[in-house]
Amino acid sequence: MNIMKKFQGFTLIELMIVISIIGILASIAIPQYHNYTARAQVSEALSLVANIQPQVKDFYQAKGRFPKTNKEAGVPPADKLIGNYIVSMTVVDGAIHAKLGNRIFDHLQDKIISIQPMVVSGSPMSPISFICGYAKAPEGMEKVGDNKSDIDETVLPHACR
Repeated sequence: MNIMKKFQGFTLIELMIVISIIGILASIAIPQYHNYTARAQVSEALSLVANIQPQVKDFYQAKGRFPKTNKEAGVPPADKLIGNYIVSMTVVDGAIHAKLGNRIFDHLQDKIISIQPMVVSGSPMSPISFICGYAKAPEGMEKVGDNKSDIDETVLPHACR
């Protein structure tokens, strides 16, 4: 009497099914990870823009209008405001236009994202806020400056869509 049974292992069909399942999962996961990484790069670029927002806000509070240029805002020239994912930041009529580049993904090179100040309609003494990308101003507030954003909405943070 043979107590041990013969172990035959996996069949070729079983192995092929496992490999095809892994392939399907990878085909979904890799593009999603790429999108996640692109959003992370754009978010990091926006954090750099946050460093010059106080100067724009201070100028508005002191003068009652928004600065027209980097120099008027009291920030360095556009080509000196750089980071890992930004090659320049330009202030135009209070709006800050960040040009993406350097180590950012190729499909985002030379794209622009705008951060615009918002004011309360008819109340110049109310605090100002900022909004980015294609987001709409809340009711009772209006955007200042132009939105020059030309970046795909899928890589923007939710607040900027």
